[in-house]
Formats: sequence, structure tokens, C-alpha cells
Amino acid sequence: MMNNYFFKMIAKLALAIILLASIPAYAETTSKELSAKITRECLGDTKDDCIVRKFKDSNEASTIRGKIAYSHYCVLCHGKTGLGDGRAARIHNPKPANLTLSTYPPEYLAMIIRKGGEAMGRSMVMPPWGEQLTDEQVRDIINYLLTMRKVPN
Repeated sequence: MMNNYFFKMIAKLALAIILLASIPAYAETTSKELSAKITRECLGDTKDDCIVRKFKDSNEASTIRGKIAYSHYCVLCHGKTGLGDGRAARIHNPKPANLTLSTYPPEYLAMIIRKGGEAMGRSMVMPPWGEQLTDEQVRDIINYLLTMRKVPN
């Protein structure tokens, strides 16, 4: 009985290894293929809307959704381009962070978005958005923030 269980586990492990081994080859070509497919399928359409509808699981769609969420939740303090120069920035001390110069990793960005500045030892003015934003919205905002950076990722 133990031998039968052992062989079943080996077979499952082998299948998992085979499946995982095929992922990198697919991932390397995905970006170019996706860009070409987006160009073909979204020609003559509102590109952002088309990408979000037809390619909802892509990084491109996530970035577009992130820009929308950013404009609703972040722009007032951080400004349209992330420089920390939003309309409310004038009344805050310390001023909101310049997100274009941020070098923090995505995991840290997720924590500060969810928990707020004070919980992370930063500005007490940065509110915690964890109860208002879904996990997908947080990921989308982070993907958008990464496109704003003027420093290497």
C-alpha cells in the first residue's frame, strides 16, 4: 500500500514539474504576442477600453485600471503625475511623497496603500485604503505606479 501511494505522489510531482517547466518558454513570448494581438484586435476601437474588456488579465489592462483607481483615490494628494503636488498637498505637512522617485518594492507599496502612512512609520496624513480597495485595485494601482517611476525598477 505504501508503494502505491509513493508512486502516485511521484507521478503527481513529475506532472507538476513538466507543467512548471513549460511556463518560462510561454512567458518569454507572451509580451510580444500580446502586444501584437492587442494591436490587431483593438484597431479602430478606444484602445484602453478594448484592452480592459478583451485582455482583462494582462499587465496592460491592470495598468489602465490602476490609472483609473489612482485618479479616484490618490491624485488629490500625489497629483496627476505622482510628483506629490496634488491640490491637497498644500495643506499637508509633510508633503505627499513624490511617487516618480520611489524605489520601494511592490510589496512595500501594497502595505503602505493598505495600512496607511502612519502604520508604516511614514506620514500620518496618508490614509489606510485597505478597507476601501480590493486586492485587485491595490495591484492595479501598484502596476500604474511602476509606470510613473523615473528611477530604474
